[in-house]
Amino acid sequence: MLKKTLDKLDYSTSKDDIIDDITAGLSVAAIALPQNMAYALILGLDPIYGLYTSLVSMFIASFVGVSNYLIVGPTNLIVVAIASGLSGISSDQYLEAVLLLTFMMGVFQLLLAFFKLGDLVNYISRSVIGGLTAGVAIIIFSGQLDNLFGLELPSAPNVFMELYYFIINIEEANLYSVFIGFLTISILILLKKFRPGMPNYLLAMVIPVGLVYLTGWHNNLEVVENFPARLPYFSTHSLDLGFIAEYWSTALSVALLGFIQTLSVIKSLELKSGQEVELNQVFLGQGIINLGCSFFSSFGIAGSFTKSYTNYQAGANSRLSGLITAITVTLFIIFFSPLAGYIPIASLAGLVIVVAIKMVDFEEIRNSFKNRFDSLIFMATFITTISLPRLDYAVYFGVIVSFILVLKNTSSLNYSHFEYEDRGEQFHRREMSEIENGNFDKESYILINLAGNINFNASENLKHNLDESYVKDQVFIIRLRDVENIDLTSLKELESFIDRVSDSGGQVILCGIDSKIYQMFVRYGIVNKVGRDNVFKADDHIFSSTRSAIEKAREED
Repeated sequence: MLKKTLDKLDYSTSKDDIIDDITAGLSVAAIALPQNMAYALILGLDPIYGLYTSLVSMFIASFVGVSNYLIVGPTNLIVVAIASGLSGISSDQYLEAVLLLTFMMGVFQLLLAFFKLGDLVNYISRSVIGGLTAGVAIIIFSGQLDNLFGLELPSAPNVFMELYYFIINIEEANLYSVFIGFLTISILILLKKFRPGMPNYLLAMVIPVGLVYLTGWHNNLEVVENFPARLPYFSTHSLDLGFIAEYWSTALSVALLGFIQTLSVIKSLELKSGQEVELNQVFLGQGIINLGCSFFSSFGIAGSFTKSYTNYQAGANSRLSGLITAITVTLFIIFFSPLAGYIPIASLAGLVIVVAIKMVDFEEIRNSFKNRFDSLIFMATFITTISLPRLDYAVYFGVIVSFILVLKNTSSLNYSHFEYEDRGEQFHRREMSEIENGNFDKESYILINLAGNINFNASENLKHNLDESYVKDQVFIIRLRDVENIDLTSLKELESFIDRVSDSGGQVILCGIDSKIYQMFVRYGIVNKVGRDNVFKADDHIFSSTRSAIEKAREED
């Protein structure tokens, strides 16, 4: 019976695989329990709603998901976007507003997936996402300082005012909160550094809770209110047309933001696991999950980097691991709810601050500033994110900038294969179908010619063509004589192809590179990756560097 059920759900029925899925599910739960309670705190809700969201989203995802490794749930980006969008709602109507906005998110995501418009997030620049993520990290950091220090601060329209209020009220800090908050941060950092195999998020909560329980400090600092051992129950929405008319743009922006974050997680998992999924099916699943969450006291979700990577690294084989996570959260709510009264708010704030700092990808920022085009987009999005009173404005700004660039630069890619005839010393165009079907003489190389302005909107076409050209254990010559520019997003696809070829025992040789492209490849480490001996610069004679590359390839054969 169990085997038939697992088969129907596309779960592995191997005993070893099931054990691995259970282990992965428990590992994710160890992170999800404290993290998702903290995310509810960012949103301005009781931490129990973070647990509800984790339980409901993972349960639904285990049935409608398509990725074996993707873990959905509350995320930094989504909760900040919802909180900033609903900042004007009164406290007595706030929960209903959050649930209705989550319902609207689900509707928008289903519509976008149904009309296959969700794929448009592929064309949003990597630098826009980087600037948005860095800005949100700053917002989260500043927004949790009051909880970390036990302060009561007035609401502020942006980061700068939050920091101002914090500084002028710092003398009123609660020392118990400060101690517990920094204890949590220290545990997270030290365990990560010296005991990376241990459940650092879980221990960073268990130790402070134990300390508060033993010392009686729950009377000296703010703690989570006791919540009943009750699971989320079904409830319908009151469709307030006035609310829908006022907040539809907020719901749409958060829906798009959820797609963007989930896309980033999926792309990263593809590189690690090799599992490719249909993006539109992923987006359709996101809409279904958000709709389901809205009816069961849960707020908006997206793909989670931290929990998805934990799931993959812990050895997950199927979506069963997500179901195990949901079951674990359920058992915690039922049996461990009395502990809630000893969970310090400062400890949750410390956890959130560490997660926020980890959101900032400093290497990605450095890469953005190596290119004037990417650096301008990054800075514009970052400043917009931390300056404007609502995050959805920054989301729309990033989307508009990206689409303007798409209109300016065509997404078509000038990509072709050449072959060299020794007798006549002539180059001829080779049909792509010959490479795809393997209907060509097994030469010592495959010659790819790239041309034009290769920006982020052509990156998907570049990845597709490189995948079609790929042959295991083969030497590839990539000619870039007519490439005017290549941005960070497309460069990442080229780098992934080089890694793939290298891992399979092949080799990549670059030729026809002008001085500008060469310097860019040096800065990004591409030259070191392929080896300086495998890079041939362009000169005044057309195809001369290509001939040199061909000679090099034949020597390697």
